Amino acid sequence: MPAPLRQARRPGPAPKTLTEAREVGDPSLPGVVIAGGGTGGHGFVALALAEALVAEPARARVVLAGTTGGPEARAAAAAGIPFEGMDVIGFRRSLAPRDLPRNLSASARTGVATLRARVLLRRVHARVAVGCAGYASVPVAVAARLARVPLVVHEQNAVPGRATRLAAPWASVVAVSFPGTGEAGAPWARRWPRVVVTGNPVRPELAHLDRPALRPAAWEHFGLEAARRTLLVFGGSQGARHINQAALGAYDVWRDRADRQVLHLVGPKELPAAEAALAAERRPGDALVWRLVGFTDRMDLAYAAADLGVCRAGAATLFEIAATGLPCIVVPYPHAGAHQVRNAQPLVELDAVRLVLDADCTRDRLAAEVDGLLDDPPTLAAMSAALRGFAKPDAARDLADLVLEVAGR
Repeated sequence: MPAPLRQARRPGPAPKTLTEAREVGDPSLPGVVIAGGGTGGHGFVALALAEALVAEPARARVVLAGTTGGPEARAAAAAGIPFEGMDVIGFRRSLAPRDLPRNLSASARTGVATLRARVLLRRVHARVAVGCAGYASVPVAVAARLARVPLVVHEQNAVPGRATRLAAPWASVVAVSFPGTGEAGAPWARRWPRVVVTGNPVRPELAHLDRPALRPAAWEHFGLEAARRTLLVFGGSQGARHINQAALGAYDVWRDRADRQVLHLVGPKELPAAEAALAAERRPGDALVWRLVGFTDRMDLAYAAADLGVCRAGAATLFEIAATGLPCIVVPYPHAGAHQVRNAQPLVELDAVRLVLDADCTRDRLAAEVDGLLDDPPTLAAMSAALRGFAKPDAARDLADLVLEVAGR
Protein backbone atom coordinates (compact mmCIF):
# COMPACT_ATOMS: atom_id res chain seq x y z
CA MET A 1 0.00 0.00 0.00
CA PRO A 2 1.54 3.35 -0.97
CA ALA A 3 2.39 5.74 1.85
CA PRO A 4 -0.13 8.50 2.63
CA LEU A 5 0.28 11.55 0.44
CA ARG A 6 1.43 14.68 2.29
CA GLN A 7 0.74 18.16 1.00
CA ALA A 8 1.56 21.23 3.05
CA ARG A 9 0.59 24.87 2.62
CA ARG A 10 3.36 26.61 0.76
CA PRO A 11 4.30 29.95 2.29
CA GLY A 12 3.01 32.75 0.12
CA PRO A 13 4.76 36.01 -0.70
CA ALA A 14 4.77 38.81 1.81
CA PRO A 15 1.49 40.75 1.66
CA LYS A 16 1.60 43.98 -0.29
CA THR A 17 0.38 46.75 1.98
CA LEU A 18 -1.25 49.90 0.71
CA THR A 19 1.68 51.99 1.90
CA GLU A 20 4.11 49.78 -0.03
CA ALA A 21 2.05 49.82 -3.22
CA ARG A 22 2.93 52.77 -5.40
CA GLU A 23 -0.31 52.55 -7.31
CA VAL A 24 -3.71 51.19 -6.45
CA GLY A 25 -4.97 51.49 -10.01
CA ASP A 26 -6.33 54.02 -12.47
CA PRO A 27 -7.24 57.18 -10.50
CA SER A 28 -10.22 57.74 -12.77
CA LEU A 29 -11.86 54.54 -11.49
CA PRO A 30 -13.94 54.51 -8.29
CA GLY A 31 -12.10 53.56 -5.14
CA VAL A 32 -13.45 50.52 -3.27
CA VAL A 33 -12.32 49.22 0.12
CA ILE A 34 -13.38 45.62 0.77
CA ALA A 35 -13.09 44.17 4.27
CA GLY A 36 -13.58 40.64 5.51
CA GLY A 37 -11.88 37.82 7.30
CA GLY A 38 -10.95 36.65 10.74
CA THR A 39 -13.40 33.74 10.75
CA GLY A 40 -14.89 31.34 8.24
CA GLY A 41 -14.55 32.00 4.52
CA HIS A 42 -15.33 35.71 4.73
CA GLY A 43 -11.85 36.74 3.59
CA PHE A 44 -12.15 34.62 0.48
CA VAL A 45 -15.49 36.22 -0.42
CA ALA A 46 -13.74 39.57 -0.18
CA LEU A 47 -10.93 38.32 -2.43
CA ALA A 48 -13.34 36.89 -5.03
CA LEU A 49 -15.15 40.24 -5.16
CA ALA A 50 -11.87 42.12 -5.48
CA GLU A 51 -10.74 39.90 -8.35
CA ALA A 52 -14.06 40.45 -10.13
CA LEU A 53 -13.63 44.23 -9.84
CA VAL A 54 -10.03 44.35 -11.08
CA ALA A 55 -10.31 41.69 -13.80
CA GLU A 56 -9.50 43.09 -17.24
CA PRO A 57 -10.84 45.56 -18.01
CA ALA A 58 -10.60 46.81 -14.42
CA ARG A 59 -13.71 48.60 -13.18
CA ALA A 60 -12.46 49.91 -9.84
CA ARG A 61 -9.42 50.66 -7.70
CA VAL A 62 -9.53 48.08 -4.93
CA VAL A 63 -7.87 47.68 -1.56
CA LEU A 64 -8.53 44.66 0.64
CA ALA A 65 -8.58 45.02 4.43
CA GLY A 66 -8.38 42.08 6.80
CA THR A 67 -6.55 40.59 9.74
CA THR A 68 -2.81 41.14 9.91
CA GLY A 69 -1.11 37.85 9.10
CA GLY A 70 -4.38 36.07 8.31
CA PRO A 71 -5.04 33.86 5.28
CA GLU A 72 -6.70 36.80 3.50
CA ALA A 73 -3.36 38.66 3.61
CA ARG A 74 -1.54 35.82 1.84
CA ALA A 75 -4.36 35.38 -0.66
CA ALA A 76 -4.33 39.10 -1.51
CA ALA A 77 -0.58 38.99 -2.04
CA ALA A 78 -0.86 35.99 -4.35
CA ALA A 79 -3.53 37.83 -6.37
CA GLY A 80 -1.48 41.05 -6.52
CA ILE A 81 -4.16 43.11 -4.77
CA PRO A 82 -3.09 45.83 -2.28
CA PHE A 83 -3.83 44.84 1.29
CA GLU A 84 -4.22 46.75 4.55
CA GLY A 85 -3.80 44.67 7.69
CA MET A 86 -5.96 45.33 10.75
CA ASP A 87 -4.76 44.26 14.20
CA VAL A 88 -8.13 42.96 15.40
CA ILE A 89 -9.33 39.90 17.29
CA GLY A 90 -12.79 38.45 17.76
CA PHE A 91 -14.99 38.95 20.78
CA ARG A 92 -15.88 36.02 23.01
CA ARG A 93 -19.60 35.29 23.12
CA SER A 94 -19.46 34.56 26.83
CA LEU A 95 -19.84 37.30 29.47
CA ALA A 96 -17.94 35.22 32.02
CA PRO A 97 -15.30 37.12 34.03
CA ARG A 98 -12.53 35.00 32.54
CA ASP A 99 -13.37 36.38 29.08
CA LEU A 100 -13.39 40.03 30.18
CA PRO A 101 -9.68 40.69 29.41
CA ARG A 102 -10.09 39.24 25.93
CA ASN A 103 -13.19 41.32 25.18
CA LEU A 104 -11.59 44.51 26.53
CA SER A 105 -8.58 43.89 24.27
CA ALA A 106 -10.88 43.21 21.31
CA SER A 107 -12.73 46.49 21.95
CA ALA A 108 -9.52 48.52 22.15
CA ARG A 109 -8.07 46.97 18.99
CA THR A 110 -11.30 47.48 17.08
CA GLY A 111 -11.32 51.15 18.07
CA VAL A 112 -7.75 51.70 16.86
CA ALA A 113 -8.47 49.76 13.65
CA THR A 114 -11.55 51.91 13.00
CA LEU A 115 -9.39 55.06 13.09
CA ARG A 116 -6.96 53.43 10.65
CA ALA A 117 -9.85 52.36 8.42
CA ARG A 118 -11.15 55.93 8.27
CA VAL A 119 -7.72 57.13 7.14
CA LEU A 120 -7.68 54.32 4.56
CA LEU A 121 -11.05 55.34 3.12
CA ARG A 122 -9.81 58.91 2.74
CA ARG A 123 -6.48 57.86 1.22
CA VAL A 124 -8.17 55.65 -1.37
CA HIS A 125 -10.87 58.28 -2.08
CA ALA A 126 -13.33 55.45 -1.56
CA ARG A 127 -16.68 55.79 -3.29
CA VAL A 128 -17.99 52.69 -1.53
CA ALA A 129 -16.95 50.30 1.24
CA VAL A 130 -17.87 46.62 1.37
CA GLY A 131 -18.15 44.50 4.50
CA CYS A 132 -17.95 40.77 3.86
CA ALA A 133 -18.69 39.80 7.47
CA GLY A 134 -16.30 38.38 10.03
CA TYR A 135 -14.88 40.53 12.81
CA ALA A 136 -12.22 42.00 10.47
CA SER A 137 -14.98 43.79 8.55
CA VAL A 138 -16.27 45.75 11.55
CA PRO A 139 -13.66 48.58 11.61
CA VAL A 140 -14.22 49.41 7.93
CA ALA A 141 -18.01 49.26 8.28
CA VAL A 142 -17.96 51.60 11.28
CA ALA A 143 -15.46 53.93 9.59
CA ALA A 144 -17.69 54.10 6.51
CA ARG A 145 -20.60 55.08 8.72
CA LEU A 146 -18.57 57.83 10.37
CA ALA A 147 -17.17 59.10 7.07
CA ARG A 148 -20.54 58.88 5.28
CA VAL A 149 -19.13 56.53 2.66
CA PRO A 150 -21.84 54.26 1.16
CA LEU A 151 -21.65 50.71 2.50
CA VAL A 152 -22.54 47.37 0.94
CA VAL A 153 -22.76 44.36 3.26
CA HIS A 154 -22.51 40.75 2.11
CA GLU A 155 -23.70 37.92 4.36
CA GLN A 156 -22.61 34.37 3.56
CA ASN A 157 -24.79 32.38 5.90
CA ALA A 158 -28.52 31.79 6.14
CA VAL A 159 -28.37 33.12 9.72
CA PRO A 160 -26.50 36.46 9.77
CA GLY A 161 -23.47 36.82 12.00
CA ARG A 162 -22.89 39.57 14.51
CA ALA A 163 -20.85 41.74 12.13
CA THR A 164 -23.69 41.77 9.62
CA ARG A 165 -26.33 42.46 12.27
CA LEU A 166 -24.27 45.43 13.44
CA ALA A 167 -23.59 46.99 10.04
CA ALA A 168 -26.62 46.10 7.91
CA PRO A 169 -29.01 48.78 9.26
CA TRP A 170 -26.83 51.61 7.90
CA ALA A 171 -25.83 49.89 4.65
CA SER A 172 -27.12 51.03 1.26
CA VAL A 173 -27.86 47.42 0.31
CA VAL A 174 -27.37 43.97 1.85
CA ALA A 175 -26.33 41.12 -0.46
CA VAL A 176 -27.14 37.61 0.79
CA SER A 177 -26.24 34.12 -0.31
CA PHE A 178 -29.44 32.29 0.60
CA PRO A 179 -33.03 33.28 -0.20
CA GLY A 180 -34.88 34.24 2.96
CA THR A 181 -31.86 35.52 4.88
CA GLY A 182 -33.20 39.08 4.93
CA GLU A 183 -36.89 38.26 5.05
CA ALA A 184 -38.93 40.94 6.78
CA GLY A 185 -40.10 38.65 9.57
CA ALA A 186 -36.58 37.95 10.82
CA PRO A 187 -35.86 39.98 13.98
CA TRP A 188 -32.44 41.06 12.74
CA ALA A 189 -33.81 42.31 9.40
CA ARG A 190 -36.43 44.81 10.57
CA ARG A 191 -34.19 47.79 9.88
CA TRP A 192 -32.37 46.36 6.89
CA PRO A 193 -32.35 48.27 3.60
CA ARG A 194 -32.82 46.63 0.20
CA VAL A 195 -31.80 42.97 0.17
CA VAL A 196 -30.45 41.30 -2.99
CA VAL A 197 -29.75 37.56 -3.37
CA THR A 198 -26.39 37.26 -5.13
CA GLY A 199 -25.25 33.88 -3.87
CA ASN A 200 -21.84 33.33 -2.36
CA PRO A 201 -18.82 34.04 -4.58
CA VAL A 202 -16.58 31.05 -5.20
CA ARG A 203 -13.02 30.86 -6.40
CA PRO A 204 -12.73 31.52 -10.17
CA GLU A 205 -11.23 28.09 -10.86
CA LEU A 206 -14.33 26.46 -9.33
CA ALA A 207 -17.07 28.67 -10.77
CA HIS A 208 -17.38 26.75 -14.05
CA LEU A 209 -15.38 23.62 -13.24
CA ASP A 210 -15.52 20.78 -15.77
CA ARG A 211 -15.03 17.82 -13.44
CA PRO A 212 -14.94 15.06 -16.10
CA ALA A 213 -12.33 16.91 -18.16
CA LEU A 214 -10.05 17.40 -15.14
CA ARG A 215 -10.52 13.93 -13.69
CA PRO A 216 -7.44 12.21 -15.21
CA ALA A 217 -5.17 15.04 -14.02
CA ALA A 218 -6.82 14.89 -10.59
CA TRP A 219 -6.25 11.15 -10.21
CA GLU A 220 -2.59 11.59 -11.14
CA HIS A 221 -2.11 14.56 -8.80
CA PHE A 222 -3.41 12.71 -5.74
CA GLY A 223 -2.08 9.26 -6.63
CA LEU A 224 -5.53 7.75 -7.20
CA GLU A 225 -6.65 4.93 -9.51
CA ALA A 226 -8.94 5.53 -12.47
CA ALA A 227 -10.93 2.29 -12.10
CA ARG A 228 -12.25 3.07 -8.59
CA ARG A 229 -15.13 5.20 -7.38
CA THR A 230 -13.80 8.04 -5.24
CA LEU A 231 -15.05 9.45 -1.94
CA LEU A 232 -13.77 12.92 -0.98
CA VAL A 233 -13.84 13.67 2.77
CA PHE A 234 -13.07 17.25 3.78
CA GLY A 235 -13.93 19.66 6.56
CA GLY A 236 -12.65 23.01 5.31
CA SER A 237 -9.09 24.33 5.34
CA GLN A 238 -8.57 23.31 8.99
CA GLY A 239 -10.39 20.00 8.82
CA ALA A 240 -13.22 18.68 10.99
CA ARG A 241 -12.14 16.29 13.74
CA HIS A 242 -15.48 14.53 14.24
CA ILE A 243 -15.90 13.87 10.51
CA ASN A 244 -12.28 12.67 10.34
CA GLN A 245 -12.86 10.19 13.18
CA ALA A 246 -16.08 8.80 11.71
CA ALA A 247 -14.54 8.45 8.27
CA LEU A 248 -11.38 6.74 9.51
CA GLY A 249 -13.56 4.42 11.57
CA ALA A 250 -15.22 3.30 8.33
CA TYR A 251 -11.89 2.00 7.01
CA ASP A 252 -12.62 -1.32 8.69
CA VAL A 253 -15.99 -1.53 6.90
CA TRP A 254 -14.44 -0.88 3.48
CA ARG A 255 -11.00 -2.51 3.74
CA ASP A 256 -11.92 -5.24 1.21
CA ARG A 257 -13.39 -2.82 -1.39
CA ALA A 258 -11.16 -3.01 -4.46
CA ASP A 259 -13.61 -0.75 -6.31
CA ARG A 260 -13.30 2.20 -3.92
CA GLN A 261 -10.79 4.83 -2.84
CA VAL A 262 -10.89 7.72 -0.36
CA LEU A 263 -9.26 11.12 -0.72
CA HIS A 264 -9.27 12.48 2.82
CA LEU A 265 -8.36 16.14 3.46
CA VAL A 266 -7.90 16.10 7.22
CA GLY A 267 -6.48 19.58 7.87
CA PRO A 268 -2.80 20.31 8.59
CA LYS A 269 -3.13 20.16 12.39
CA GLU A 270 -5.02 16.88 12.27
CA LEU A 271 -2.65 15.08 9.90
CA PRO A 272 -0.35 13.41 12.48
CA ALA A 273 -3.27 11.97 14.45
CA ALA A 274 -4.98 10.81 11.25
CA GLU A 275 -1.82 9.11 10.01
CA ALA A 276 -1.50 7.25 13.31
CA ALA A 277 -5.16 6.19 13.24
CA LEU A 278 -4.89 4.99 9.63
CA ALA A 279 -1.69 3.05 10.34
CA ALA A 280 -3.43 1.29 13.23
CA GLU A 281 -6.33 0.27 10.96
CA ARG A 282 -4.31 -1.09 8.02
CA ARG A 283 -3.63 -4.80 7.56
CA PRO A 284 -1.65 -6.70 4.93
CA GLY A 285 -3.79 -7.47 1.92
CA ASP A 286 -6.25 -4.58 2.30
CA ALA A 287 -7.78 -3.67 -1.06
CA LEU A 288 -8.99 -0.16 -0.17
CA VAL A 289 -6.96 2.87 -1.29
CA TRP A 290 -6.93 5.74 1.23
CA ARG A 291 -5.01 8.97 0.63
CA LEU A 292 -4.48 11.34 3.56
CA VAL A 293 -3.76 14.99 2.74
CA GLY A 294 -3.12 17.71 5.27
CA PHE A 295 -3.87 20.66 2.99
CA THR A 296 -4.15 21.23 -0.74
CA ASP A 297 -4.28 24.40 -2.77
CA ARG A 298 -5.82 22.42 -5.66
CA MET A 299 -9.41 21.99 -4.54
CA ASP A 300 -10.40 22.07 -8.20
CA LEU A 301 -8.58 18.76 -8.64
CA ALA A 302 -9.98 17.37 -5.38
CA TYR A 303 -13.55 18.06 -6.54
CA ALA A 304 -12.76 16.69 -10.01
CA ALA A 305 -11.41 13.42 -8.62
CA ALA A 306 -14.51 12.63 -6.58
CA ASP A 307 -17.84 10.91 -7.22
CA LEU A 308 -19.21 11.77 -3.75
CA GLY A 309 -18.16 14.04 -0.89
CA VAL A 310 -18.56 14.26 2.88
CA CYS A 311 -18.26 17.80 4.22
CA ARG A 312 -19.48 20.51 6.59
CA ALA A 313 -22.24 22.92 5.54
CA GLY A 314 -20.49 26.27 5.56
CA ALA A 315 -21.76 28.68 2.94
CA ALA A 316 -18.50 28.65 0.99
CA THR A 317 -18.47 24.85 0.87
CA LEU A 318 -22.11 24.55 -0.19
CA PHE A 319 -21.72 27.02 -3.05
CA GLU A 320 -18.51 25.31 -4.16
CA ILE A 321 -20.11 21.87 -4.32
CA ALA A 322 -23.09 23.45 -6.12
CA ALA A 323 -20.85 25.11 -8.71
CA THR A 324 -18.91 21.89 -9.28
CA GLY A 325 -21.96 19.63 -9.12
CA LEU A 326 -20.39 17.26 -6.59
CA PRO A 327 -23.03 15.26 -4.64
CA CYS A 328 -22.30 15.37 -0.92
CA ILE A 329 -23.32 14.11 2.47
CA VAL A 330 -23.27 17.26 4.60
CA VAL A 331 -22.62 17.17 8.34
CA PRO A 332 -23.37 20.66 9.69
CA TYR A 333 -21.12 22.12 12.37
CA PRO A 334 -23.22 21.80 15.54
CA HIS A 335 -22.07 24.99 17.28
CA ALA A 336 -22.18 28.74 16.46
CA GLY A 337 -25.95 28.79 16.68
CA ALA A 338 -26.28 25.73 14.41
CA HIS A 339 -26.40 28.11 11.43
CA GLN A 340 -25.00 25.43 9.12
CA VAL A 341 -28.21 23.42 9.47
CA ARG A 342 -30.07 26.45 8.10
CA ASN A 343 -27.49 26.81 5.34
CA ALA A 344 -28.09 23.24 4.20
CA GLN A 345 -31.88 23.35 4.32
CA PRO A 346 -32.51 24.73 0.79
CA LEU A 347 -30.28 22.03 -0.69
CA VAL A 348 -31.93 19.31 1.40
CA GLU A 349 -35.33 20.42 0.10
CA LEU A 350 -34.02 20.09 -3.48
CA ASP A 351 -32.67 16.56 -2.78
CA ALA A 352 -29.28 17.97 -3.79
CA VAL A 353 -27.48 16.79 -0.62
CA ARG A 354 -27.97 14.24 2.14
CA LEU A 355 -28.00 15.67 5.67
CA VAL A 356 -26.49 13.85 8.65
CA LEU A 357 -26.47 15.72 11.95
CA ASP A 358 -23.12 15.87 13.72
CA ALA A 359 -24.47 13.87 16.68
CA ASP A 360 -25.52 11.10 14.26
CA CYS A 361 -22.25 11.04 12.33
CA THR A 362 -20.95 7.67 13.50
CA ARG A 363 -18.83 5.17 11.63
CA ASP A 364 -21.79 2.93 10.83
CA ARG A 365 -24.17 5.74 9.81
CA LEU A 366 -21.58 7.35 7.57
CA ALA A 367 -20.59 4.06 5.96
CA ALA A 368 -24.24 3.22 5.25
CA GLU A 369 -24.92 6.62 3.67
CA VAL A 370 -21.80 6.41 1.52
CA ASP A 371 -22.53 2.85 0.40
CA GLY A 372 -26.10 3.73 -0.52
CA LEU A 373 -25.03 6.62 -2.74
CA LEU A 374 -21.81 5.34 -4.33
CA ASP A 375 -23.67 2.19 -5.39
CA ASP A 376 -26.50 4.26 -6.93
CA PRO A 377 -25.18 6.28 -9.91
CA PRO A 378 -28.65 7.51 -11.03
CA THR A 379 -29.24 9.15 -7.64
CA LEU A 380 -25.78 10.74 -7.77
CA ALA A 381 -26.57 12.14 -11.21
CA ALA A 382 -29.89 13.57 -9.99
CA MET A 383 -28.18 15.19 -6.98
CA SER A 384 -25.52 16.70 -9.25
CA ALA A 385 -28.17 18.20 -11.53
CA ALA A 386 -30.04 19.66 -8.54
CA LEU A 387 -26.82 21.19 -7.21
CA ARG A 388 -26.07 22.89 -10.51
CA GLY A 389 -29.60 24.24 -10.59
CA PHE A 390 -29.00 25.88 -7.19
CA ALA A 391 -25.52 27.17 -8.06
CA LYS A 392 -24.71 30.81 -8.69
CA PRO A 393 -21.34 30.56 -10.46
CA ASP A 394 -21.39 34.25 -11.39
CA ALA A 395 -22.03 35.46 -7.83
CA ALA A 396 -18.75 37.40 -7.70
CA ARG A 397 -19.61 39.29 -10.89
CA ASP A 398 -23.16 39.98 -9.70
CA LEU A 399 -21.89 41.27 -6.36
CA ALA A 400 -19.35 43.46 -8.18
CA ASP A 401 -22.15 44.93 -10.32
CA LEU A 402 -24.12 45.74 -7.16
CA VAL A 403 -21.09 47.43 -5.54
CA LEU A 404 -20.47 49.57 -8.61
CA GLU A 405 -24.16 50.50 -8.74
CA VAL A 406 -23.87 51.90 -5.21
CA ALA A 407 -20.56 53.61 -6.01
CA GLY A 408 -22.15 55.36 -8.99
CA ARG A 409 -25.05 56.89 -7.10
